[in-house]
Amino acid sequence: MITHNTKTHRFEIEYPEGTAYLEYEDKDGVVTVLHTIVPDALSGQGIAAKLAKAFYDWVSENHYPMKSDCSYMTAWLKRNKIKI
Repeated sequence: MITHNTKTHRFEIEYPEGTAYLEYEDKDGVVTVLHTIVPDALSGQGIAAKLAKAFYDWVSENHYPMKSDCSYMTAWLKRNKIKI
């Protein structure tokens, strides 16, 4: 289950192998994805995509302007034909 941790500005999923997360910052009214981290043991299971979608759904539902400084999120947006 994805948790939105507003104190740390992260969307997180806890696994026995570690925590996968997407970290963002909210500065001057723009929400920016900084990076997406998935433990090596969990790589290739679509976890980063789940985090990216949860983040995108959140900014969309709340009408927040966003940008990405994260190579994964930028690729996810392009793959899903989403322009920001």
